[in-house]
Amino acid sequence: MRVQDAMQSHNDGLTQAKMAREIGMSRDALSRSLSGQRNFSATELAKLSKVLEVSLSWLVTGDPRPEGSNGRAGQAAGWKHDSVAETVAFPAGAYREVGLSTGTVPQLEPGLGPEEGAAAVATLLDAALGQDFVHDLPAAIERAYGIGVFVAAEGPAFDARAMRTHDVTYIMVRGTGAWYQANLVLARELGALLGGRHEGIGIRTQAEDGWARDFALALLLPAARLRSIDWNRQTPRELAGFLWESGASAKALAHRLDALGIGRGPAMVHADEGTLQLLVWQDPECLSHHRAGAYRAPRIPADLFGAHLFGMRRGVVDGSSLAWMLDTPLSEL
Repeated sequence: MRVQDAMQSHNDGLTQAKMAREIGMSRDALSRSLSGQRNFSATELAKLSKVLEVSLSWLVTGDPRPEGSNGRAGQAAGWKHDSVAETVAFPAGAYREVGLSTGTVPQLEPGLGPEEGAAAVATLLDAALGQDFVHDLPAAIERAYGIGVFVAAEGPAFDARAMRTHDVTYIMVRGTGAWYQANLVLARELGALLGGRHEGIGIRTQAEDGWARDFALALLLPAARLRSIDWNRQTPRELAGFLWESGASAKALAHRLDALGIGRGPAMVHADEGTLQLLVWQDPECLSHHRAGAYRAPRIPADLFGAHLFGMRRGVVDGSSLAWMLDTPLSEL
């Protein structure tokens, strides 16, 4: 219905035949999609948003707050349009294309502080992964909460964004070789979801949410563990080992120590060299570890990947959405 509404409101008076040509669909496929007999693919929705000059997030979710390029959806006071909304909204269309939904993320108790919330979540994540959750934070989140974690290798500059509609919830992280930084922003978005501070697709308040940031730091760098270490006697090699085991950056550790009123100690002077340099200096083999490549390549949840492959075999989906999410030419799929 939203596609039909946008077509009727378009200044150029788009016909079905012209629009089908614009987005590379057959007239029959477009007609069946408009009548509800087939689902639009996520790729088709992305193309439709450009041709119709509306927001992809509005087409996928119906949320009127993100502002489309033609001003169709108003901008609420106090909000600003998020330029990465189109990228973040894409997987929602991919879920819908194959009829998948995700679990509802349970909210933490109201009034719970970031330290207490992080402790409760850490226990659940460890149990879900069967080991320390920092070994594979995306997998731990998926298993514990039933939501998807995506890594986008290409696209606009952003660090991570959570997405929640009435039937899907997921987090998208920007691809990077700095896995320790990706862990922190992924944890921040998880905190925003669990703490009830997620504001909606494609929009951010003017002020950064300090609760979600503090939750992420507490999740990766628990206060009890930091207070159990004699930082004044720690060697640079021990510091590097701590950072590796924590899955956090030297900058995050310095910020956390300062916030807790714990002296940094002499070894932390090496943190100015940067986390990666410090780790490689102490252990040159760390870059070949699977954790170092956790956020380098595109990642999509296993259930969504399997559903799209199954749909391709049955001829229900054409593979274009899967190719986009994997940043792979369709011919290679």
